[in-house]
Amino acid sequence: MENKSYSDPCYDKYKNVLKGAKHGEVVTRFPPEPSGYLHIGHVKAAMLNYHYAKMYGGKMILRFDDTNPMNEKIEFVENITKDLETLGIKPDQITFTSDHFDHIKGQMDKLISLGFAYADDTNAEEMKAQRDEGIESKYRQNSIEENMRIFQEMVAGKAPSHCIRAKMNMQDKVKCLRDPVFYRCKDQVHHKTGDKYKAYPTYDFACPIVDSLEGVTWALRSIEYRDRAALYDWVLNKLELRKVNLYEFSRLNLVSTVLSKRTLKWFVEGGLVDGWSDPRFPTV
Repeated sequence: MENKSYSDPCYDKYKNVLKGAKHGEVVTRFPPEPSGYLHIGHVKAAMLNYHYAKMYGGKMILRFDDTNPMNEKIEFVENITKDLETLGIKPDQITFTSDHFDHIKGQMDKLISLGFAYADDTNAEEMKAQRDEGIESKYRQNSIEENMRIFQEMVAGKAPSHCIRAKMNMQDKVKCLRDPVFYRCKDQVHHKTGDKYKAYPTYDFACPIVDSLEGVTWALRSIEYRDRAALYDWVLNKLELRKVNLYEFSRLNLVSTVLSKRTLKWFVEGGLVDGWSDPRFPTV
């Protein structure tokens, strides 16, 4: 993207939205998970990231958030890239969260060594009940050495039932801040890294780290992430990483259709539609 001023009158009333933004220094990112095709809800997010970067003569990164090998395919990577071209959106850089898996693993080593994360072997149903009731896991007081040992076993594929959780506040009124899961085991082939990794970071852990690492200055997110803003900042603060500004925008909702990729995938896999390009779908 060219680093120059734009005189488009459509931009005039939006130039003060990103408080403190400076010309030529704005870096945004559009981070779709390659688990389906782009739909009109994604278009809003992509357009906002693209045009705010353009408005300030900055750049936009297209980053594929590929931290869950169970749902992701190269087919979706290729089609998302193609659909953005159709929309006239030309990212300045294309990256993958998986490009940084080794770096993210190193950050988890650091978080554990600082005492801010612990290994947990509680089953999913019980963990959910404990989080709902604000009950601390019996594994929360494990030693740093024990947590580090188990994490290394997870990475080697030798502790598949464990996960790594952030040690936050199990009595927080916002439930997503009650010791969220930051790493989990997935015995699946990844579309880009194959079977190299046995444990993968969650979006909540990987996103702020990669945003900071890639030089993002403004992370534009829909308002559904508002409760997770404190979690995003917590990761950056505990790991002493470069700060990133958060900007929230309203989520696009439509009637007489669905925008959930999970629901759209159910229609496709059930043979109820002609595929992701079915004209009844809200996909690009």
